[in-house]
Amino acid sequence: MRFLKKLTFVSFLFLFGMCIQDDPEVFSLKPGDSLPEFSVQDNYGNIVSTETLRDKVGVIAFIHTGCPDCRQELPELEKAYQQFSSNEAIQFIAISRAQGYESLTEYWENNELTLPYSAQDDDSVYKKFASQNIPRIYIASPNGIIIFTSDDSAVVTAEMLAEQINKVFTTEYAEVTE
Repeated sequence: MRFLKKLTFVSFLFLFGMCIQDDPEVFSLKPGDSLPEFSVQDNYGNIVSTETLRDKVGVIAFIHTGCPDCRQELPELEKAYQQFSSNEAIQFIAISRAQGYESLTEYWENNELTLPYSAQDDDSVYKKFASQNIPRIYIASPNGIIIFTSDDSAVVTAEMLAEQINKVFTTEYAEVTE
């Protein structure tokens, strides 16, 4: 009897897992997709949008500071931002998924982050990029094509981000996107 219960339980989990993967409502932009139209204001008062990212490499991260994986990746994003902050051809933005300005600003100050951020009270901007799971990072080429994505399945390091950003400037990448 115990064996039958375990078998039923495992079968249920397997079938349930398959349903989740086949859910047409679950989506995320992937490499080769165009950036969606979006516009946010960062903590410095600058507008960051699909339009302002034209002719720049865009690094867009969706986060919530209550998320353990996000807290783990934010220092890596900060390191990458520091490495490229003087390069005007690259723009970073961390966009909260339904986390208000006060709590996001408090976290930034407490953790001495300088990476630009945009606090969003809802997830409407996030939903243009994905339907679930954070952190999510997207790197887009100057022509608005996504060249790299990451989700919560693996921690992204500053080195990984730097490698992907530097790829945009190689002739090899330029030939692929033309």
